[in-house]
Amino acid sequence: MSQNGLISIDVPKNLDVFDCFAQTVVEQQLSYKAAKSIWRKVTGSAEDMNLELIDYFDEKNFSLIKDNGLSQNKIRSIMGAKEAIRNGSISMKIIQEMPYREYKDLVKSLWGFGDWSAEMIAIFYLGRTNVWSDGDLMLRKGIEEICEDTSITPHDLVELVDPFQSYLALHIWRHKD
Repeated sequence: MSQNGLISIDVPKNLDVFDCFAQTVVEQQLSYKAAKSIWRKVTGSAEDMNLELIDYFDEKNFSLIKDNGLSQNKIRSIMGAKEAIRNGSISMKIIQEMPYREYKDLVKSLWGFGDWSAEMIAIFYLGRTNVWSDGDLMLRKGIEEICEDTSITPHDLVELVDPFQSYLALHIWRHKD
């Protein structure tokens, strides 16, 4: 932590709710570098067509989206998020104001969105400071390394930093990068 210095959660300004859901899906089960590359292709392709990202994700662009590097399942997840946003069941206002448990259940109700996706959106797009992702492999390895020569368990350490679990996660990710 002393090597990392001060870490803040920088929530993007004027964030579009669709963009945060789509980018989270792109990042699922990929390295940071691979996800950034695919995200650049997706956003660049939408810009080349002069389309908002939500409009780019359309059945008629399916093969182009696949060429950007997205699997059929990721496209299906993003299209499901688009439908939920368009029908009004998800908006930035709704997810920002919802209690965490309800928020997480809402996100997980979408096909292809699980705990990890809900947790990443909560940290990086909603700026929630007390989110820990047990399903994140890098976090699991990192917290085990921190605790290996101590008497504290990973679970106890996560509980100890409550309500600042997101910051512990950010420190571990930065250290692992």
